[in-house]
Amino acid sequence: MTRESKQLIVVGGGPAGLSAATEAACYGMAVTLVDESSTLGGQYFRGRQDSEEEGSPRVFERQSQGVQTLIDTVVFDAPGAGVLSVLTEGQAARTLHYDALVLATGAYDRPVALPGWTLPGVFTAGGASTLARSYGVTPGSRVLVAGAGPFLLPVADELSQRGCRVQVIEATTPSTMVSGVPFVATDLEILGQTVGYLARLTARGVRRRYGRVITRIHGHDEVEAATIHRVDDEWRPIPGSETTVEADAVCLGFGFIPHLDLAQLVGCKISYSGDVAESFVKTDDSMRTSQPHIYAAGEIAGIGGSRVAVAEGRLAGLTAARDAGMVSREHYSAGVRRLNKRLAHVRRLADWMRNAYRPRVGLWDLAEPSTIVCRCEDVTLGSIQEELATNAATPRAVKTATRSGMGLCQGRICSQYIMEWLQAHHDFRIPPDNWPWRIRPPVRPVSLGDWLLSEES
Repeated sequence: MTRESKQLIVVGGGPAGLSAATEAACYGMAVTLVDESSTLGGQYFRGRQDSEEEGSPRVFERQSQGVQTLIDTVVFDAPGAGVLSVLTEGQAARTLHYDALVLATGAYDRPVALPGWTLPGVFTAGGASTLARSYGVTPGSRVLVAGAGPFLLPVADELSQRGCRVQVIEATTPSTMVSGVPFVATDLEILGQTVGYLARLTARGVRRRYGRVITRIHGHDEVEAATIHRVDDEWRPIPGSETTVEADAVCLGFGFIPHLDLAQLVGCKISYSGDVAESFVKTDDSMRTSQPHIYAAGEIAGIGGSRVAVAEGRLAGLTAARDAGMVSREHYSAGVRRLNKRLAHVRRLADWMRNAYRPRVGLWDLAEPSTIVCRCEDVTLGSIQEELATNAATPRAVKTATRSGMGLCQGRICSQYIMEWLQAHHDFRIPPDNWPWRIRPPVRPVSLGDWLLSEES
């Protein structure tokens, strides 16, 4: 095989994927970037395509050096080593072959089941942000932005700027924010962003309530109100502390969890950190996964934000080029040192945020027996509890007995919640290096004809 024929596929068009593609292409790899959205940039650059930040679509366009880009394209199967099955909108299914693969599939809002969370007018924080930034659509006029973590601030900022009357309901206490001052103060970029958000929210009269969680969302055909409790350090509601607030929209944001389905499909080792209730693709310090010539970068390798994703993406692209024999040892070592220095800086704050705003066990107590847990199959918590009376308290048993996680999304919405709930209420522990939720192809809904066509090709 010639030097020029090394084919790298990057799956994911967010900051990590764009950075990986750019880095690998500059060393002569033939790079194909695949993304299921109609625009590049991922969630972070949604509606900000003209940003000049590193890892943005605008910067990628200038630096991509002939990268082939496939947008509106889903990867739905990996039928063999070095092969992906893809479907581009308006085209027939086909297969792509690769010598190396970078997975940069990003993350999505962590779903938390609670009474009323399936009502029209309940959004994820990320979904509300996308609607506002990309389409100029707001979720309602009286909006509660609730959850935990710094992402609540830009969402509240975006919605209040567009005229919504917003309240922020933050599960952690003000002391959590104070504990982050030593980290934020030494990071001028994040310090400026944080001060800006807080100043604008204060100027617009946006109320921020700390140490509180929404425990119930009320309404018949749509959101009408929400019950808010003060919570203890583990986010358990304090009896007698509840208040009810009228609202026509609720945006829930309790952090993010990675898109792991494609990584599982190609056999990558999935790890779990109980300290922060987070699953991720296990990599070495150079972003290599457990599978040869497959790399992971960005949120899929651990939630860290866009700056971490950019540096990890560049490192994954550089390592892929090195393993393909396209980078000298000396050049690679110099590049690794430079990127590791950057990662040490940006991970310092990211690691603090992952720990400070980690989910607490009280979240897994909010659902009631009538609360739907698996939205695809309409499975309630009560039906799961009934089956556990005669079945083992394991994800496999829950899945088999109730069909939880067997719908179109294959458990992307309910699987992690179910496993955390099992840990909190039963004698079950998520293994640190043996992810117990299995994925089967196709990992995205496609017709049987398209699936068979990809197998034939």
